Amino acid sequence: MIRVLIVEDEMPSARKLKALVERLMPEAEVVDMLESCQESIDFLSENSVDLIFMDIHLTDGNSFSIFEKIEIETPIIFTTAYDQYALNAFKQNAVDYLLKPINREELATAIEKYKKVFKQSEQVQGIDYHALGKIIAEQAKNQYKERFMVYYRQNIRAVKTEEVAYFFAESKAVFLRTHSGQTYDVNYTLEQLEQQLDPMRFFRANRKFIVCIDNVQEAIAYSKSKLKLHLSPEPESEVLVSAERASKFKQWLNQ
Repeated sequence: MIRVLIVEDEMPSARKLKALVERLMPEAEVVDMLESCQESIDFLSENSVDLIFMDIHLTDGNSFSIFEKIEIETPIIFTTAYDQYALNAFKQNAVDYLLKPINREELATAIEKYKKVFKQSEQVQGIDYHALGKIIAEQAKNQYKERFMVYYRQNIRAVKTEEVAYFFAESKAVFLRTHSGQTYDVNYTLEQLEQQLDPMRFFRANRKFIVCIDNVQEAIAYSKSKLKLHLSPEPESEVLVSAERASKFKQWLNQ
């Protein structure tokens, strides 16, 4: 039996990956699905597995911070929604890398690589995950969007991402609001923005809002385990975080 661990902060994605892995690897047992760096550190400090599928961005930070706390020699197949993350660095370090949404054929290829290369020995030789994390951080640090071109009356101006308090969807359009309360139309969907914003600073609160950590003034308990956010500047509509995302939001806010 091949013991598999999935580290993924989106449970629907984790469940889908689990089903695919079990279908492609009948000999595999997914022993756990974890959502955060701290959960991973706690688990791997006391348990061993044969293969790890690990997302890069987790609720409480970059997954490479795990390797600063504990030594891991287990083969890892990294997964991420961000295609800018130093694909060559992964290839050069003999670590496989899958871009979300996970493609069945690419997953099958990664599993075959694991079986042929890694499963032949008791541990992976020559992969320094801590060093790899530094490479990824260095190559990715300038990949997030730094400014947005917006129309203001008859003019075009640039709004720096650091000026943005939150993004919101309204009437089939998406807007950004600055710290000073200015509102501008942006030519992106919230889904596209998620791919371009630093997840350490911006969080997808719900279907209509992406909020900046600096502009969350308060989060209060709401009905059925939801959270209600008080943002600055104050939006025209309520900003609620669902019960499913509340735990991730708290971890993000506490980073």
